[in-house]
Amino acid sequence: MLRYICMVIGAIMCCGVAMAGATVPTTPLPDTLSRTYRHTDAVKRLSLHRDTVSARAIWNDIVAQDSTYAPALYYLSLTGSDVELARRAYEADSTNKWYTQHYATRLILGGDYRRAMPVYRRLLRLDPKNLQSYHALALMYNAAGMPYSAIAILDSAELRAGYNGYLAEIKHNLLLDTRQYKRAIEEGKRRTDQHPYDVDARLTLALSYDAAGIDSLARRTYDEAFRLDTTNISTIGAIADYYYSKGDIVTMLSYEENLFRNEAIDVEEKLSHLRQYTANIAFYREHYMRLGAIIQRLAIDYPNNGKVARTYAEHMLAAGHHDQALELLRRHLADEETEPEDYLYVLQLEHYMKSFDLMLTDLAAAHRRFPDNADLLGYEGFLCSEAEMYNAAVKLFQRAMRSAKRAGDAVSVSRFQGYIGDIYHTQQRDNKAFAAYAEALRYDGDNVAVLNNYAYYLSLHGKHLDKALAMAERVVALERNNATYIDTYAWILHLLGRNAEAKQQMQRALSLGGQRDADILAHYGDILWSLGEKFMAESYWKKAVEQGYDADAMAAHIAAIKLIN
Repeated sequence: MLRYICMVIGAIMCCGVAMAGATVPTTPLPDTLSRTYRHTDAVKRLSLHRDTVSARAIWNDIVAQDSTYAPALYYLSLTGSDVELARRAYEADSTNKWYTQHYATRLILGGDYRRAMPVYRRLLRLDPKNLQSYHALALMYNAAGMPYSAIAILDSAELRAGYNGYLAEIKHNLLLDTRQYKRAIEEGKRRTDQHPYDVDARLTLALSYDAAGIDSLARRTYDEAFRLDTTNISTIGAIADYYYSKGDIVTMLSYEENLFRNEAIDVEEKLSHLRQYTANIAFYREHYMRLGAIIQRLAIDYPNNGKVARTYAEHMLAAGHHDQALELLRRHLADEETEPEDYLYVLQLEHYMKSFDLMLTDLAAAHRRFPDNADLLGYEGFLCSEAEMYNAAVKLFQRAMRSAKRAGDAVSVSRFQGYIGDIYHTQQRDNKAFAAYAEALRYDGDNVAVLNNYAYYLSLHGKHLDKALAMAERVVALERNNATYIDTYAWILHLLGRNAEAKQQMQRALSLGGQRDADILAHYGDILWSLGEKFMAESYWKKAVEQGYDADAMAAHIAAIKLIN
């Protein structure tokens, strides 16, 4: 035993001597000056610390030392927008699919399709199952006027990567664009056979039958698509478009009624869909009764929904049933989701109907609920101004301005300040009016109402006409088809002696409805007189009186002009 222990100790000692004499392996320190280490450091700075500046500095330094170092070129292009860097990275390592895809994408974004096409073809060789590449290449071929090549690319995509609904849809559209109706039908049939519950495939086939003029099969296929999913709004929209194009409005609206009866569809979606029809005034007027039945159905199904109530009320208003509409709208003012805009709508209707007692009641309720709402304060200011309670109106507009300022709504501040300017002008306090207009433009330099009024009232005083002209020019640049604004511009040109230009502008105003505006007709008469066209001038002065211009005032005006000229 003792001998065995001695042998073990001896062995250990021998091992120890051997280990002491051997070289102990150590982990080599990284070469912090190598490109790989510095590139990795730059990637860490970018990905972990979002330090783009220092990362780009490192990559720029690497590229300065080695202009063909692809990883640095790639990341410099990736973090910037330099297509040249993307090209250099691609050319330095054209076998890297990431560099190739990035370069191709940069070319597409720059609109350089000619150079992008061969890069995408190479990308397909590197990654033959990348559907994005097939998609991009097909679109480029089509944009280059090569739709048959685009179709071939999409055929190749399906062969290599399998069926993709999105690419199949693009190919279908290309087949229809190139009038390959037979093949489009065959593709549609194949899609529906392989994917019998795919609604889009069924719609594609129906569209193909329609394009080929096979209406019976188109109608049957659209009906099949609808039965697959009766809640799909896009499907119903496609079917509705088809029947609308055929002039079959009855069938179209019957499909729509299915949508509105479906409880699985959200009421907001139903209202949004309905607005597509009610927004078209001619269509709404022609099919008022049928659309009315849909709206009434909504009102029955959603009796407590304020938006539905407003839609129904607007339908009543279109038929002239103002009292019923107002009663319905007022019933929903107490709803929790009621907004200031709902009160404003009711107040404006009450004003139109001259229901002033109700208007005062609802206005008070609106202020209690929304005491600092700028639009409600502004509307009350308008009512006071209309009633010639000018001091009260100014105070309300000032309160409305303070509320709009707190909300950061500079446009509304400008609007209310402009109203104050209008009141001061009405009171013949023009210096205060001009100061108010200048303040309004400080908040919104493109407030066309203020620009127009300021310019016109300056012209009435015959001063600062160059300033007035600049404002009037801005107005007609912002709103080119407003006869009143063009009249202001033309009138200032006339006062500056530029009558030929003034006549040209006034002719535009007349073509835009100015024939019914007494002031525009009177102004045009003055301009024609200044150009020596006296017979036509007197003709337009006469028309102005016929349109409501005071006859005595016109007689005095003409006498004064003839006395001067």
